[in-house]
Amino acid sequence: LATLSNGIEKANLDLAYEEKMISKYQKILSRKKYMSKRYQKALRTYWKWQDKKTNKIKDTYHKISHDLVQTYDLICMENLNIKSMFKNKYWSTKLQRIALYSLVEKIRYKAQWHNKEFIQISRWYPSSKNCHHCGYYNKDLEYEKEWTCPQCGKHHNRDINASKNILHEGIRILQEKIIKNLRDGGDSTVNLDALASTAREVRILELHSSR
Repeated sequence: LATLSNGIEKANLDLAYEEKMISKYQKILSRKKYMSKRYQKALRTYWKWQDKKTNKIKDTYHKISHDLVQTYDLICMENLNIKSMFKNKYWSTKLQRIALYSLVEKIRYKAQWHNKEFIQISRWYPSSKNCHHCGYYNKDLEYEKEWTCPQCGKHHNRDINASKNILHEGIRILQEKIIKNLRDGGDSTVNLDALASTAREVRILELHSSR
């Protein structure tokens, strides 16, 4: 579902059983006489499983978003074009299942509630193709999950490398935002706290990776 810059991965939801039951009652409904008593009974059960699936997604996403906002002062994400991704026949079913936009919105409004910084990086930023260690741009990278930088020799997991690049770009955007606020005479206390906290986190992560 998501990969964090410190290597933590959030697993996708397991909705196989709920989807199996939904599919089962769709078939049952197709064999019943429309709006008969048995049809209505099956329809209620069908919607019960739809609600179970929806509630499971909402519950999990509330927990993930709450955990992220409570743990981190700065949260950076890619601003993905989800609508165009739905046009891809290989991705559309998975995207419908995980409801990614719902997770992004929960993180966004909870970050605002708790005065945390939430920054979305441009979808055109080459987070996967840049080496986070030396900045080399790998224009030949396509769908490989792992790659080695030809300039510095650093071996990358595609998702972790991308998440670190997103963090670094987010820090750059935050720095620009702080400078602009200070020039305009605004209060940048919260931004400075977020930047200081994130800078400590980045230094710790880089220290661990160097070891």
